[in-house]
Amino acid sequence: MSELREVSMRAFAVASVLVIVLSSIVLMAQSPPRGGAAAGDPVIPIFWSGRQMADLGAEAGTRVSPDTHMAGVRLVQSASLIYRAGDSGSEIHEKQADFISVLEGEGAILVGGKMIGGKPSAAGEIRGDSIEGGTRYPVKTGDTLYIPANMPHQFFVEKGKHWVITIVKITPKP
Repeated sequence: MSELREVSMRAFAVASVLVIVLSSIVLMAQSPPRGGAAAGDPVIPIFWSGRQMADLGAEAGTRVSPDTHMAGVRLVQSASLIYRAGDSGSEIHEKQADFISVLEGEGAILVGGKMIGGKPSAAGEIRGDSIEGGTRYPVKTGDTLYIPANMPHQFFVEKGKHWVITIVKITPKP
């Protein structure tokens, strides 16, 4: 009986790895090309099932950086899935807004106030140490938050917890 159980466990492990690998291949095939001129979002529809998103989140959870407390997966040029297991520094996107949906877990997002220790990190991007003031939004699975362009924000996740979010970058309309 234990041999049958061992074979079943191996088959499950192999099947799980295949699902992740095949999902990654499909996503890579649908993603914009890398290198050269910046590519835009796809011109064809792309569908991710709830199971695929959960698998991507679980896979990202295996790659969390000890420095940034996060790992990301680019879904399309303007959208990413982020697994976060700790606090972030503060950030400002000068020309793009963030549309954030919490897929799993809980934490808080501090929005507004004054960035402390901010320095340019890339074109149109500023990273800092923290935020003074602002409004703290507790978030959990199912919540959505819009953060306007050029607004300081910072992510908080309690020790021992995590969240999985999608972030869609939006160029605001005047």
